[in-house]
Amino acid sequence: MDETQYTIGKVSCITGVKPYILRYWEKEFPFLQPLKNKAGHRIYSERDLFIVKKIKELVYERGFSIAGAKKILWQTLLGKRKNSIRFIDEIREDLYVMLEHINASLR
Repeated sequence: MDETQYTIGKVSCITGVKPYILRYWEKEFPFLQPLKNKAGHRIYSERDLFIVKKIKELVYERGFSIAGAKKILWQTLLGKRKNSIRFIDEIREDLYVMLEHINASLR
């Protein structure tokens, strides 16, 4: 496993989010989809780790419900959110950077 792949335990340690919460978020946020290896263990990418951090920020630090966080992130991903909340623009920019890194790694 290279350094851009993380187990659920490592993601839990990095973010401070319990593994059962991460598994729950996978069901609630369709854009959080870690791959699974041959043994069925979750393998999180840098993109997945970034999304987990943003969900944690929205839910734990900003006080959004899961539904509210999901709505904010969908609006951000679709570009429909205005500048009314400054951190949303930061999320969008970070997501574009992550997408560029992912695309570059696939070439």
